[in-house]
Amino acid sequence: MTKILVTGGSGFVGSRIVKRWSGVYEILAPQHHEMDITDAAAVKQYCRAHKPDVIVHTAAISNTGYCEEHPEESLLVNATAAIGLAEAAAEIGAKFIFFSSDQIYNGNTEQGLLYEDIDVAPVNHYGRHKLLAEQGIMELLPDAVLLRATWMYDLPAEGLPAHPNFITNLLNAASTGQPLRFATHEHRGITDVGEVVEYLPKTFELPGGVYNYGSENELNTYETALRFVKDWQGEETANAIVVPDTERFGQQPRNISISTDKITALSLGEIAFTDTLEGLKRFVRENRLSK
Repeated sequence: MTKILVTGGSGFVGSRIVKRWSGVYEILAPQHHEMDITDAAAVKQYCRAHKPDVIVHTAAISNTGYCEEHPEESLLVNATAAIGLAEAAAEIGAKFIFFSSDQIYNGNTEQGLLYEDIDVAPVNHYGRHKLLAEQGIMELLPDAVLLRATWMYDLPAEGLPAHPNFITNLLNAASTGQPLRFATHEHRGITDVGEVVEYLPKTFELPGGVYNYGSENELNTYETALRFVKDWQGEETANAIVVPDTERFGQQPRNISISTDKITALSLGEIAFTDTLEGLKRFVRENRLSK
């Protein structure tokens, strides 16, 4: 049985990976006291002892505001620790899968869906540190797979951590009648975390490199929310709770919408994410979220 080490196994993505793939694979999900990812020596010791075939690195500080206020901590966790894990993977010959972020594109000015080979210059610490991690990992491990993941959503579930996300925010707004503001100057993909987790084993077979990983979306965030809620809750509710925010990102429009052409082609069509709007509609149907 393939042995997979998952860092961040108690986090939003990592916990769902552990739950979905336990039993199919031998899953190692060490707690902080078992393996501190910021301690390179401890990481190597753990990996030597357990010899995973694959290391899936999901652990991160993903709160961009927190990273802006604590740049040294962000650098340590989001970049230095990731490179340390890559060193351990190289030493034991493990395949290394790194969850990076679409925030790497947050300084780009291009319009339309963005491809992995464009020049990037992220404007916040989180994006910069994820980029530093990518660069350091690829120098060590050219066969590593780096997944630039999008914003993800799910419902709260027993035993799984939850945090506010696109779906839960809109559910709360629909139930309370409190409107939410969505940026008209922002384009981004928003992805069902279930798809992210389901496709993960296919990433183990990919050649090394950077891959966009998540749902495509050519609508701005306001249009996405409005169209989704109209289909789900009706036009009256949509107009009441989805409010355009024309000021946010007004000085520098933000486009972090990804193209997934590369990962779909190199996986021979086995990794094919639903686009954002269709994914949201399917999620509502599958989870029977009534009006």
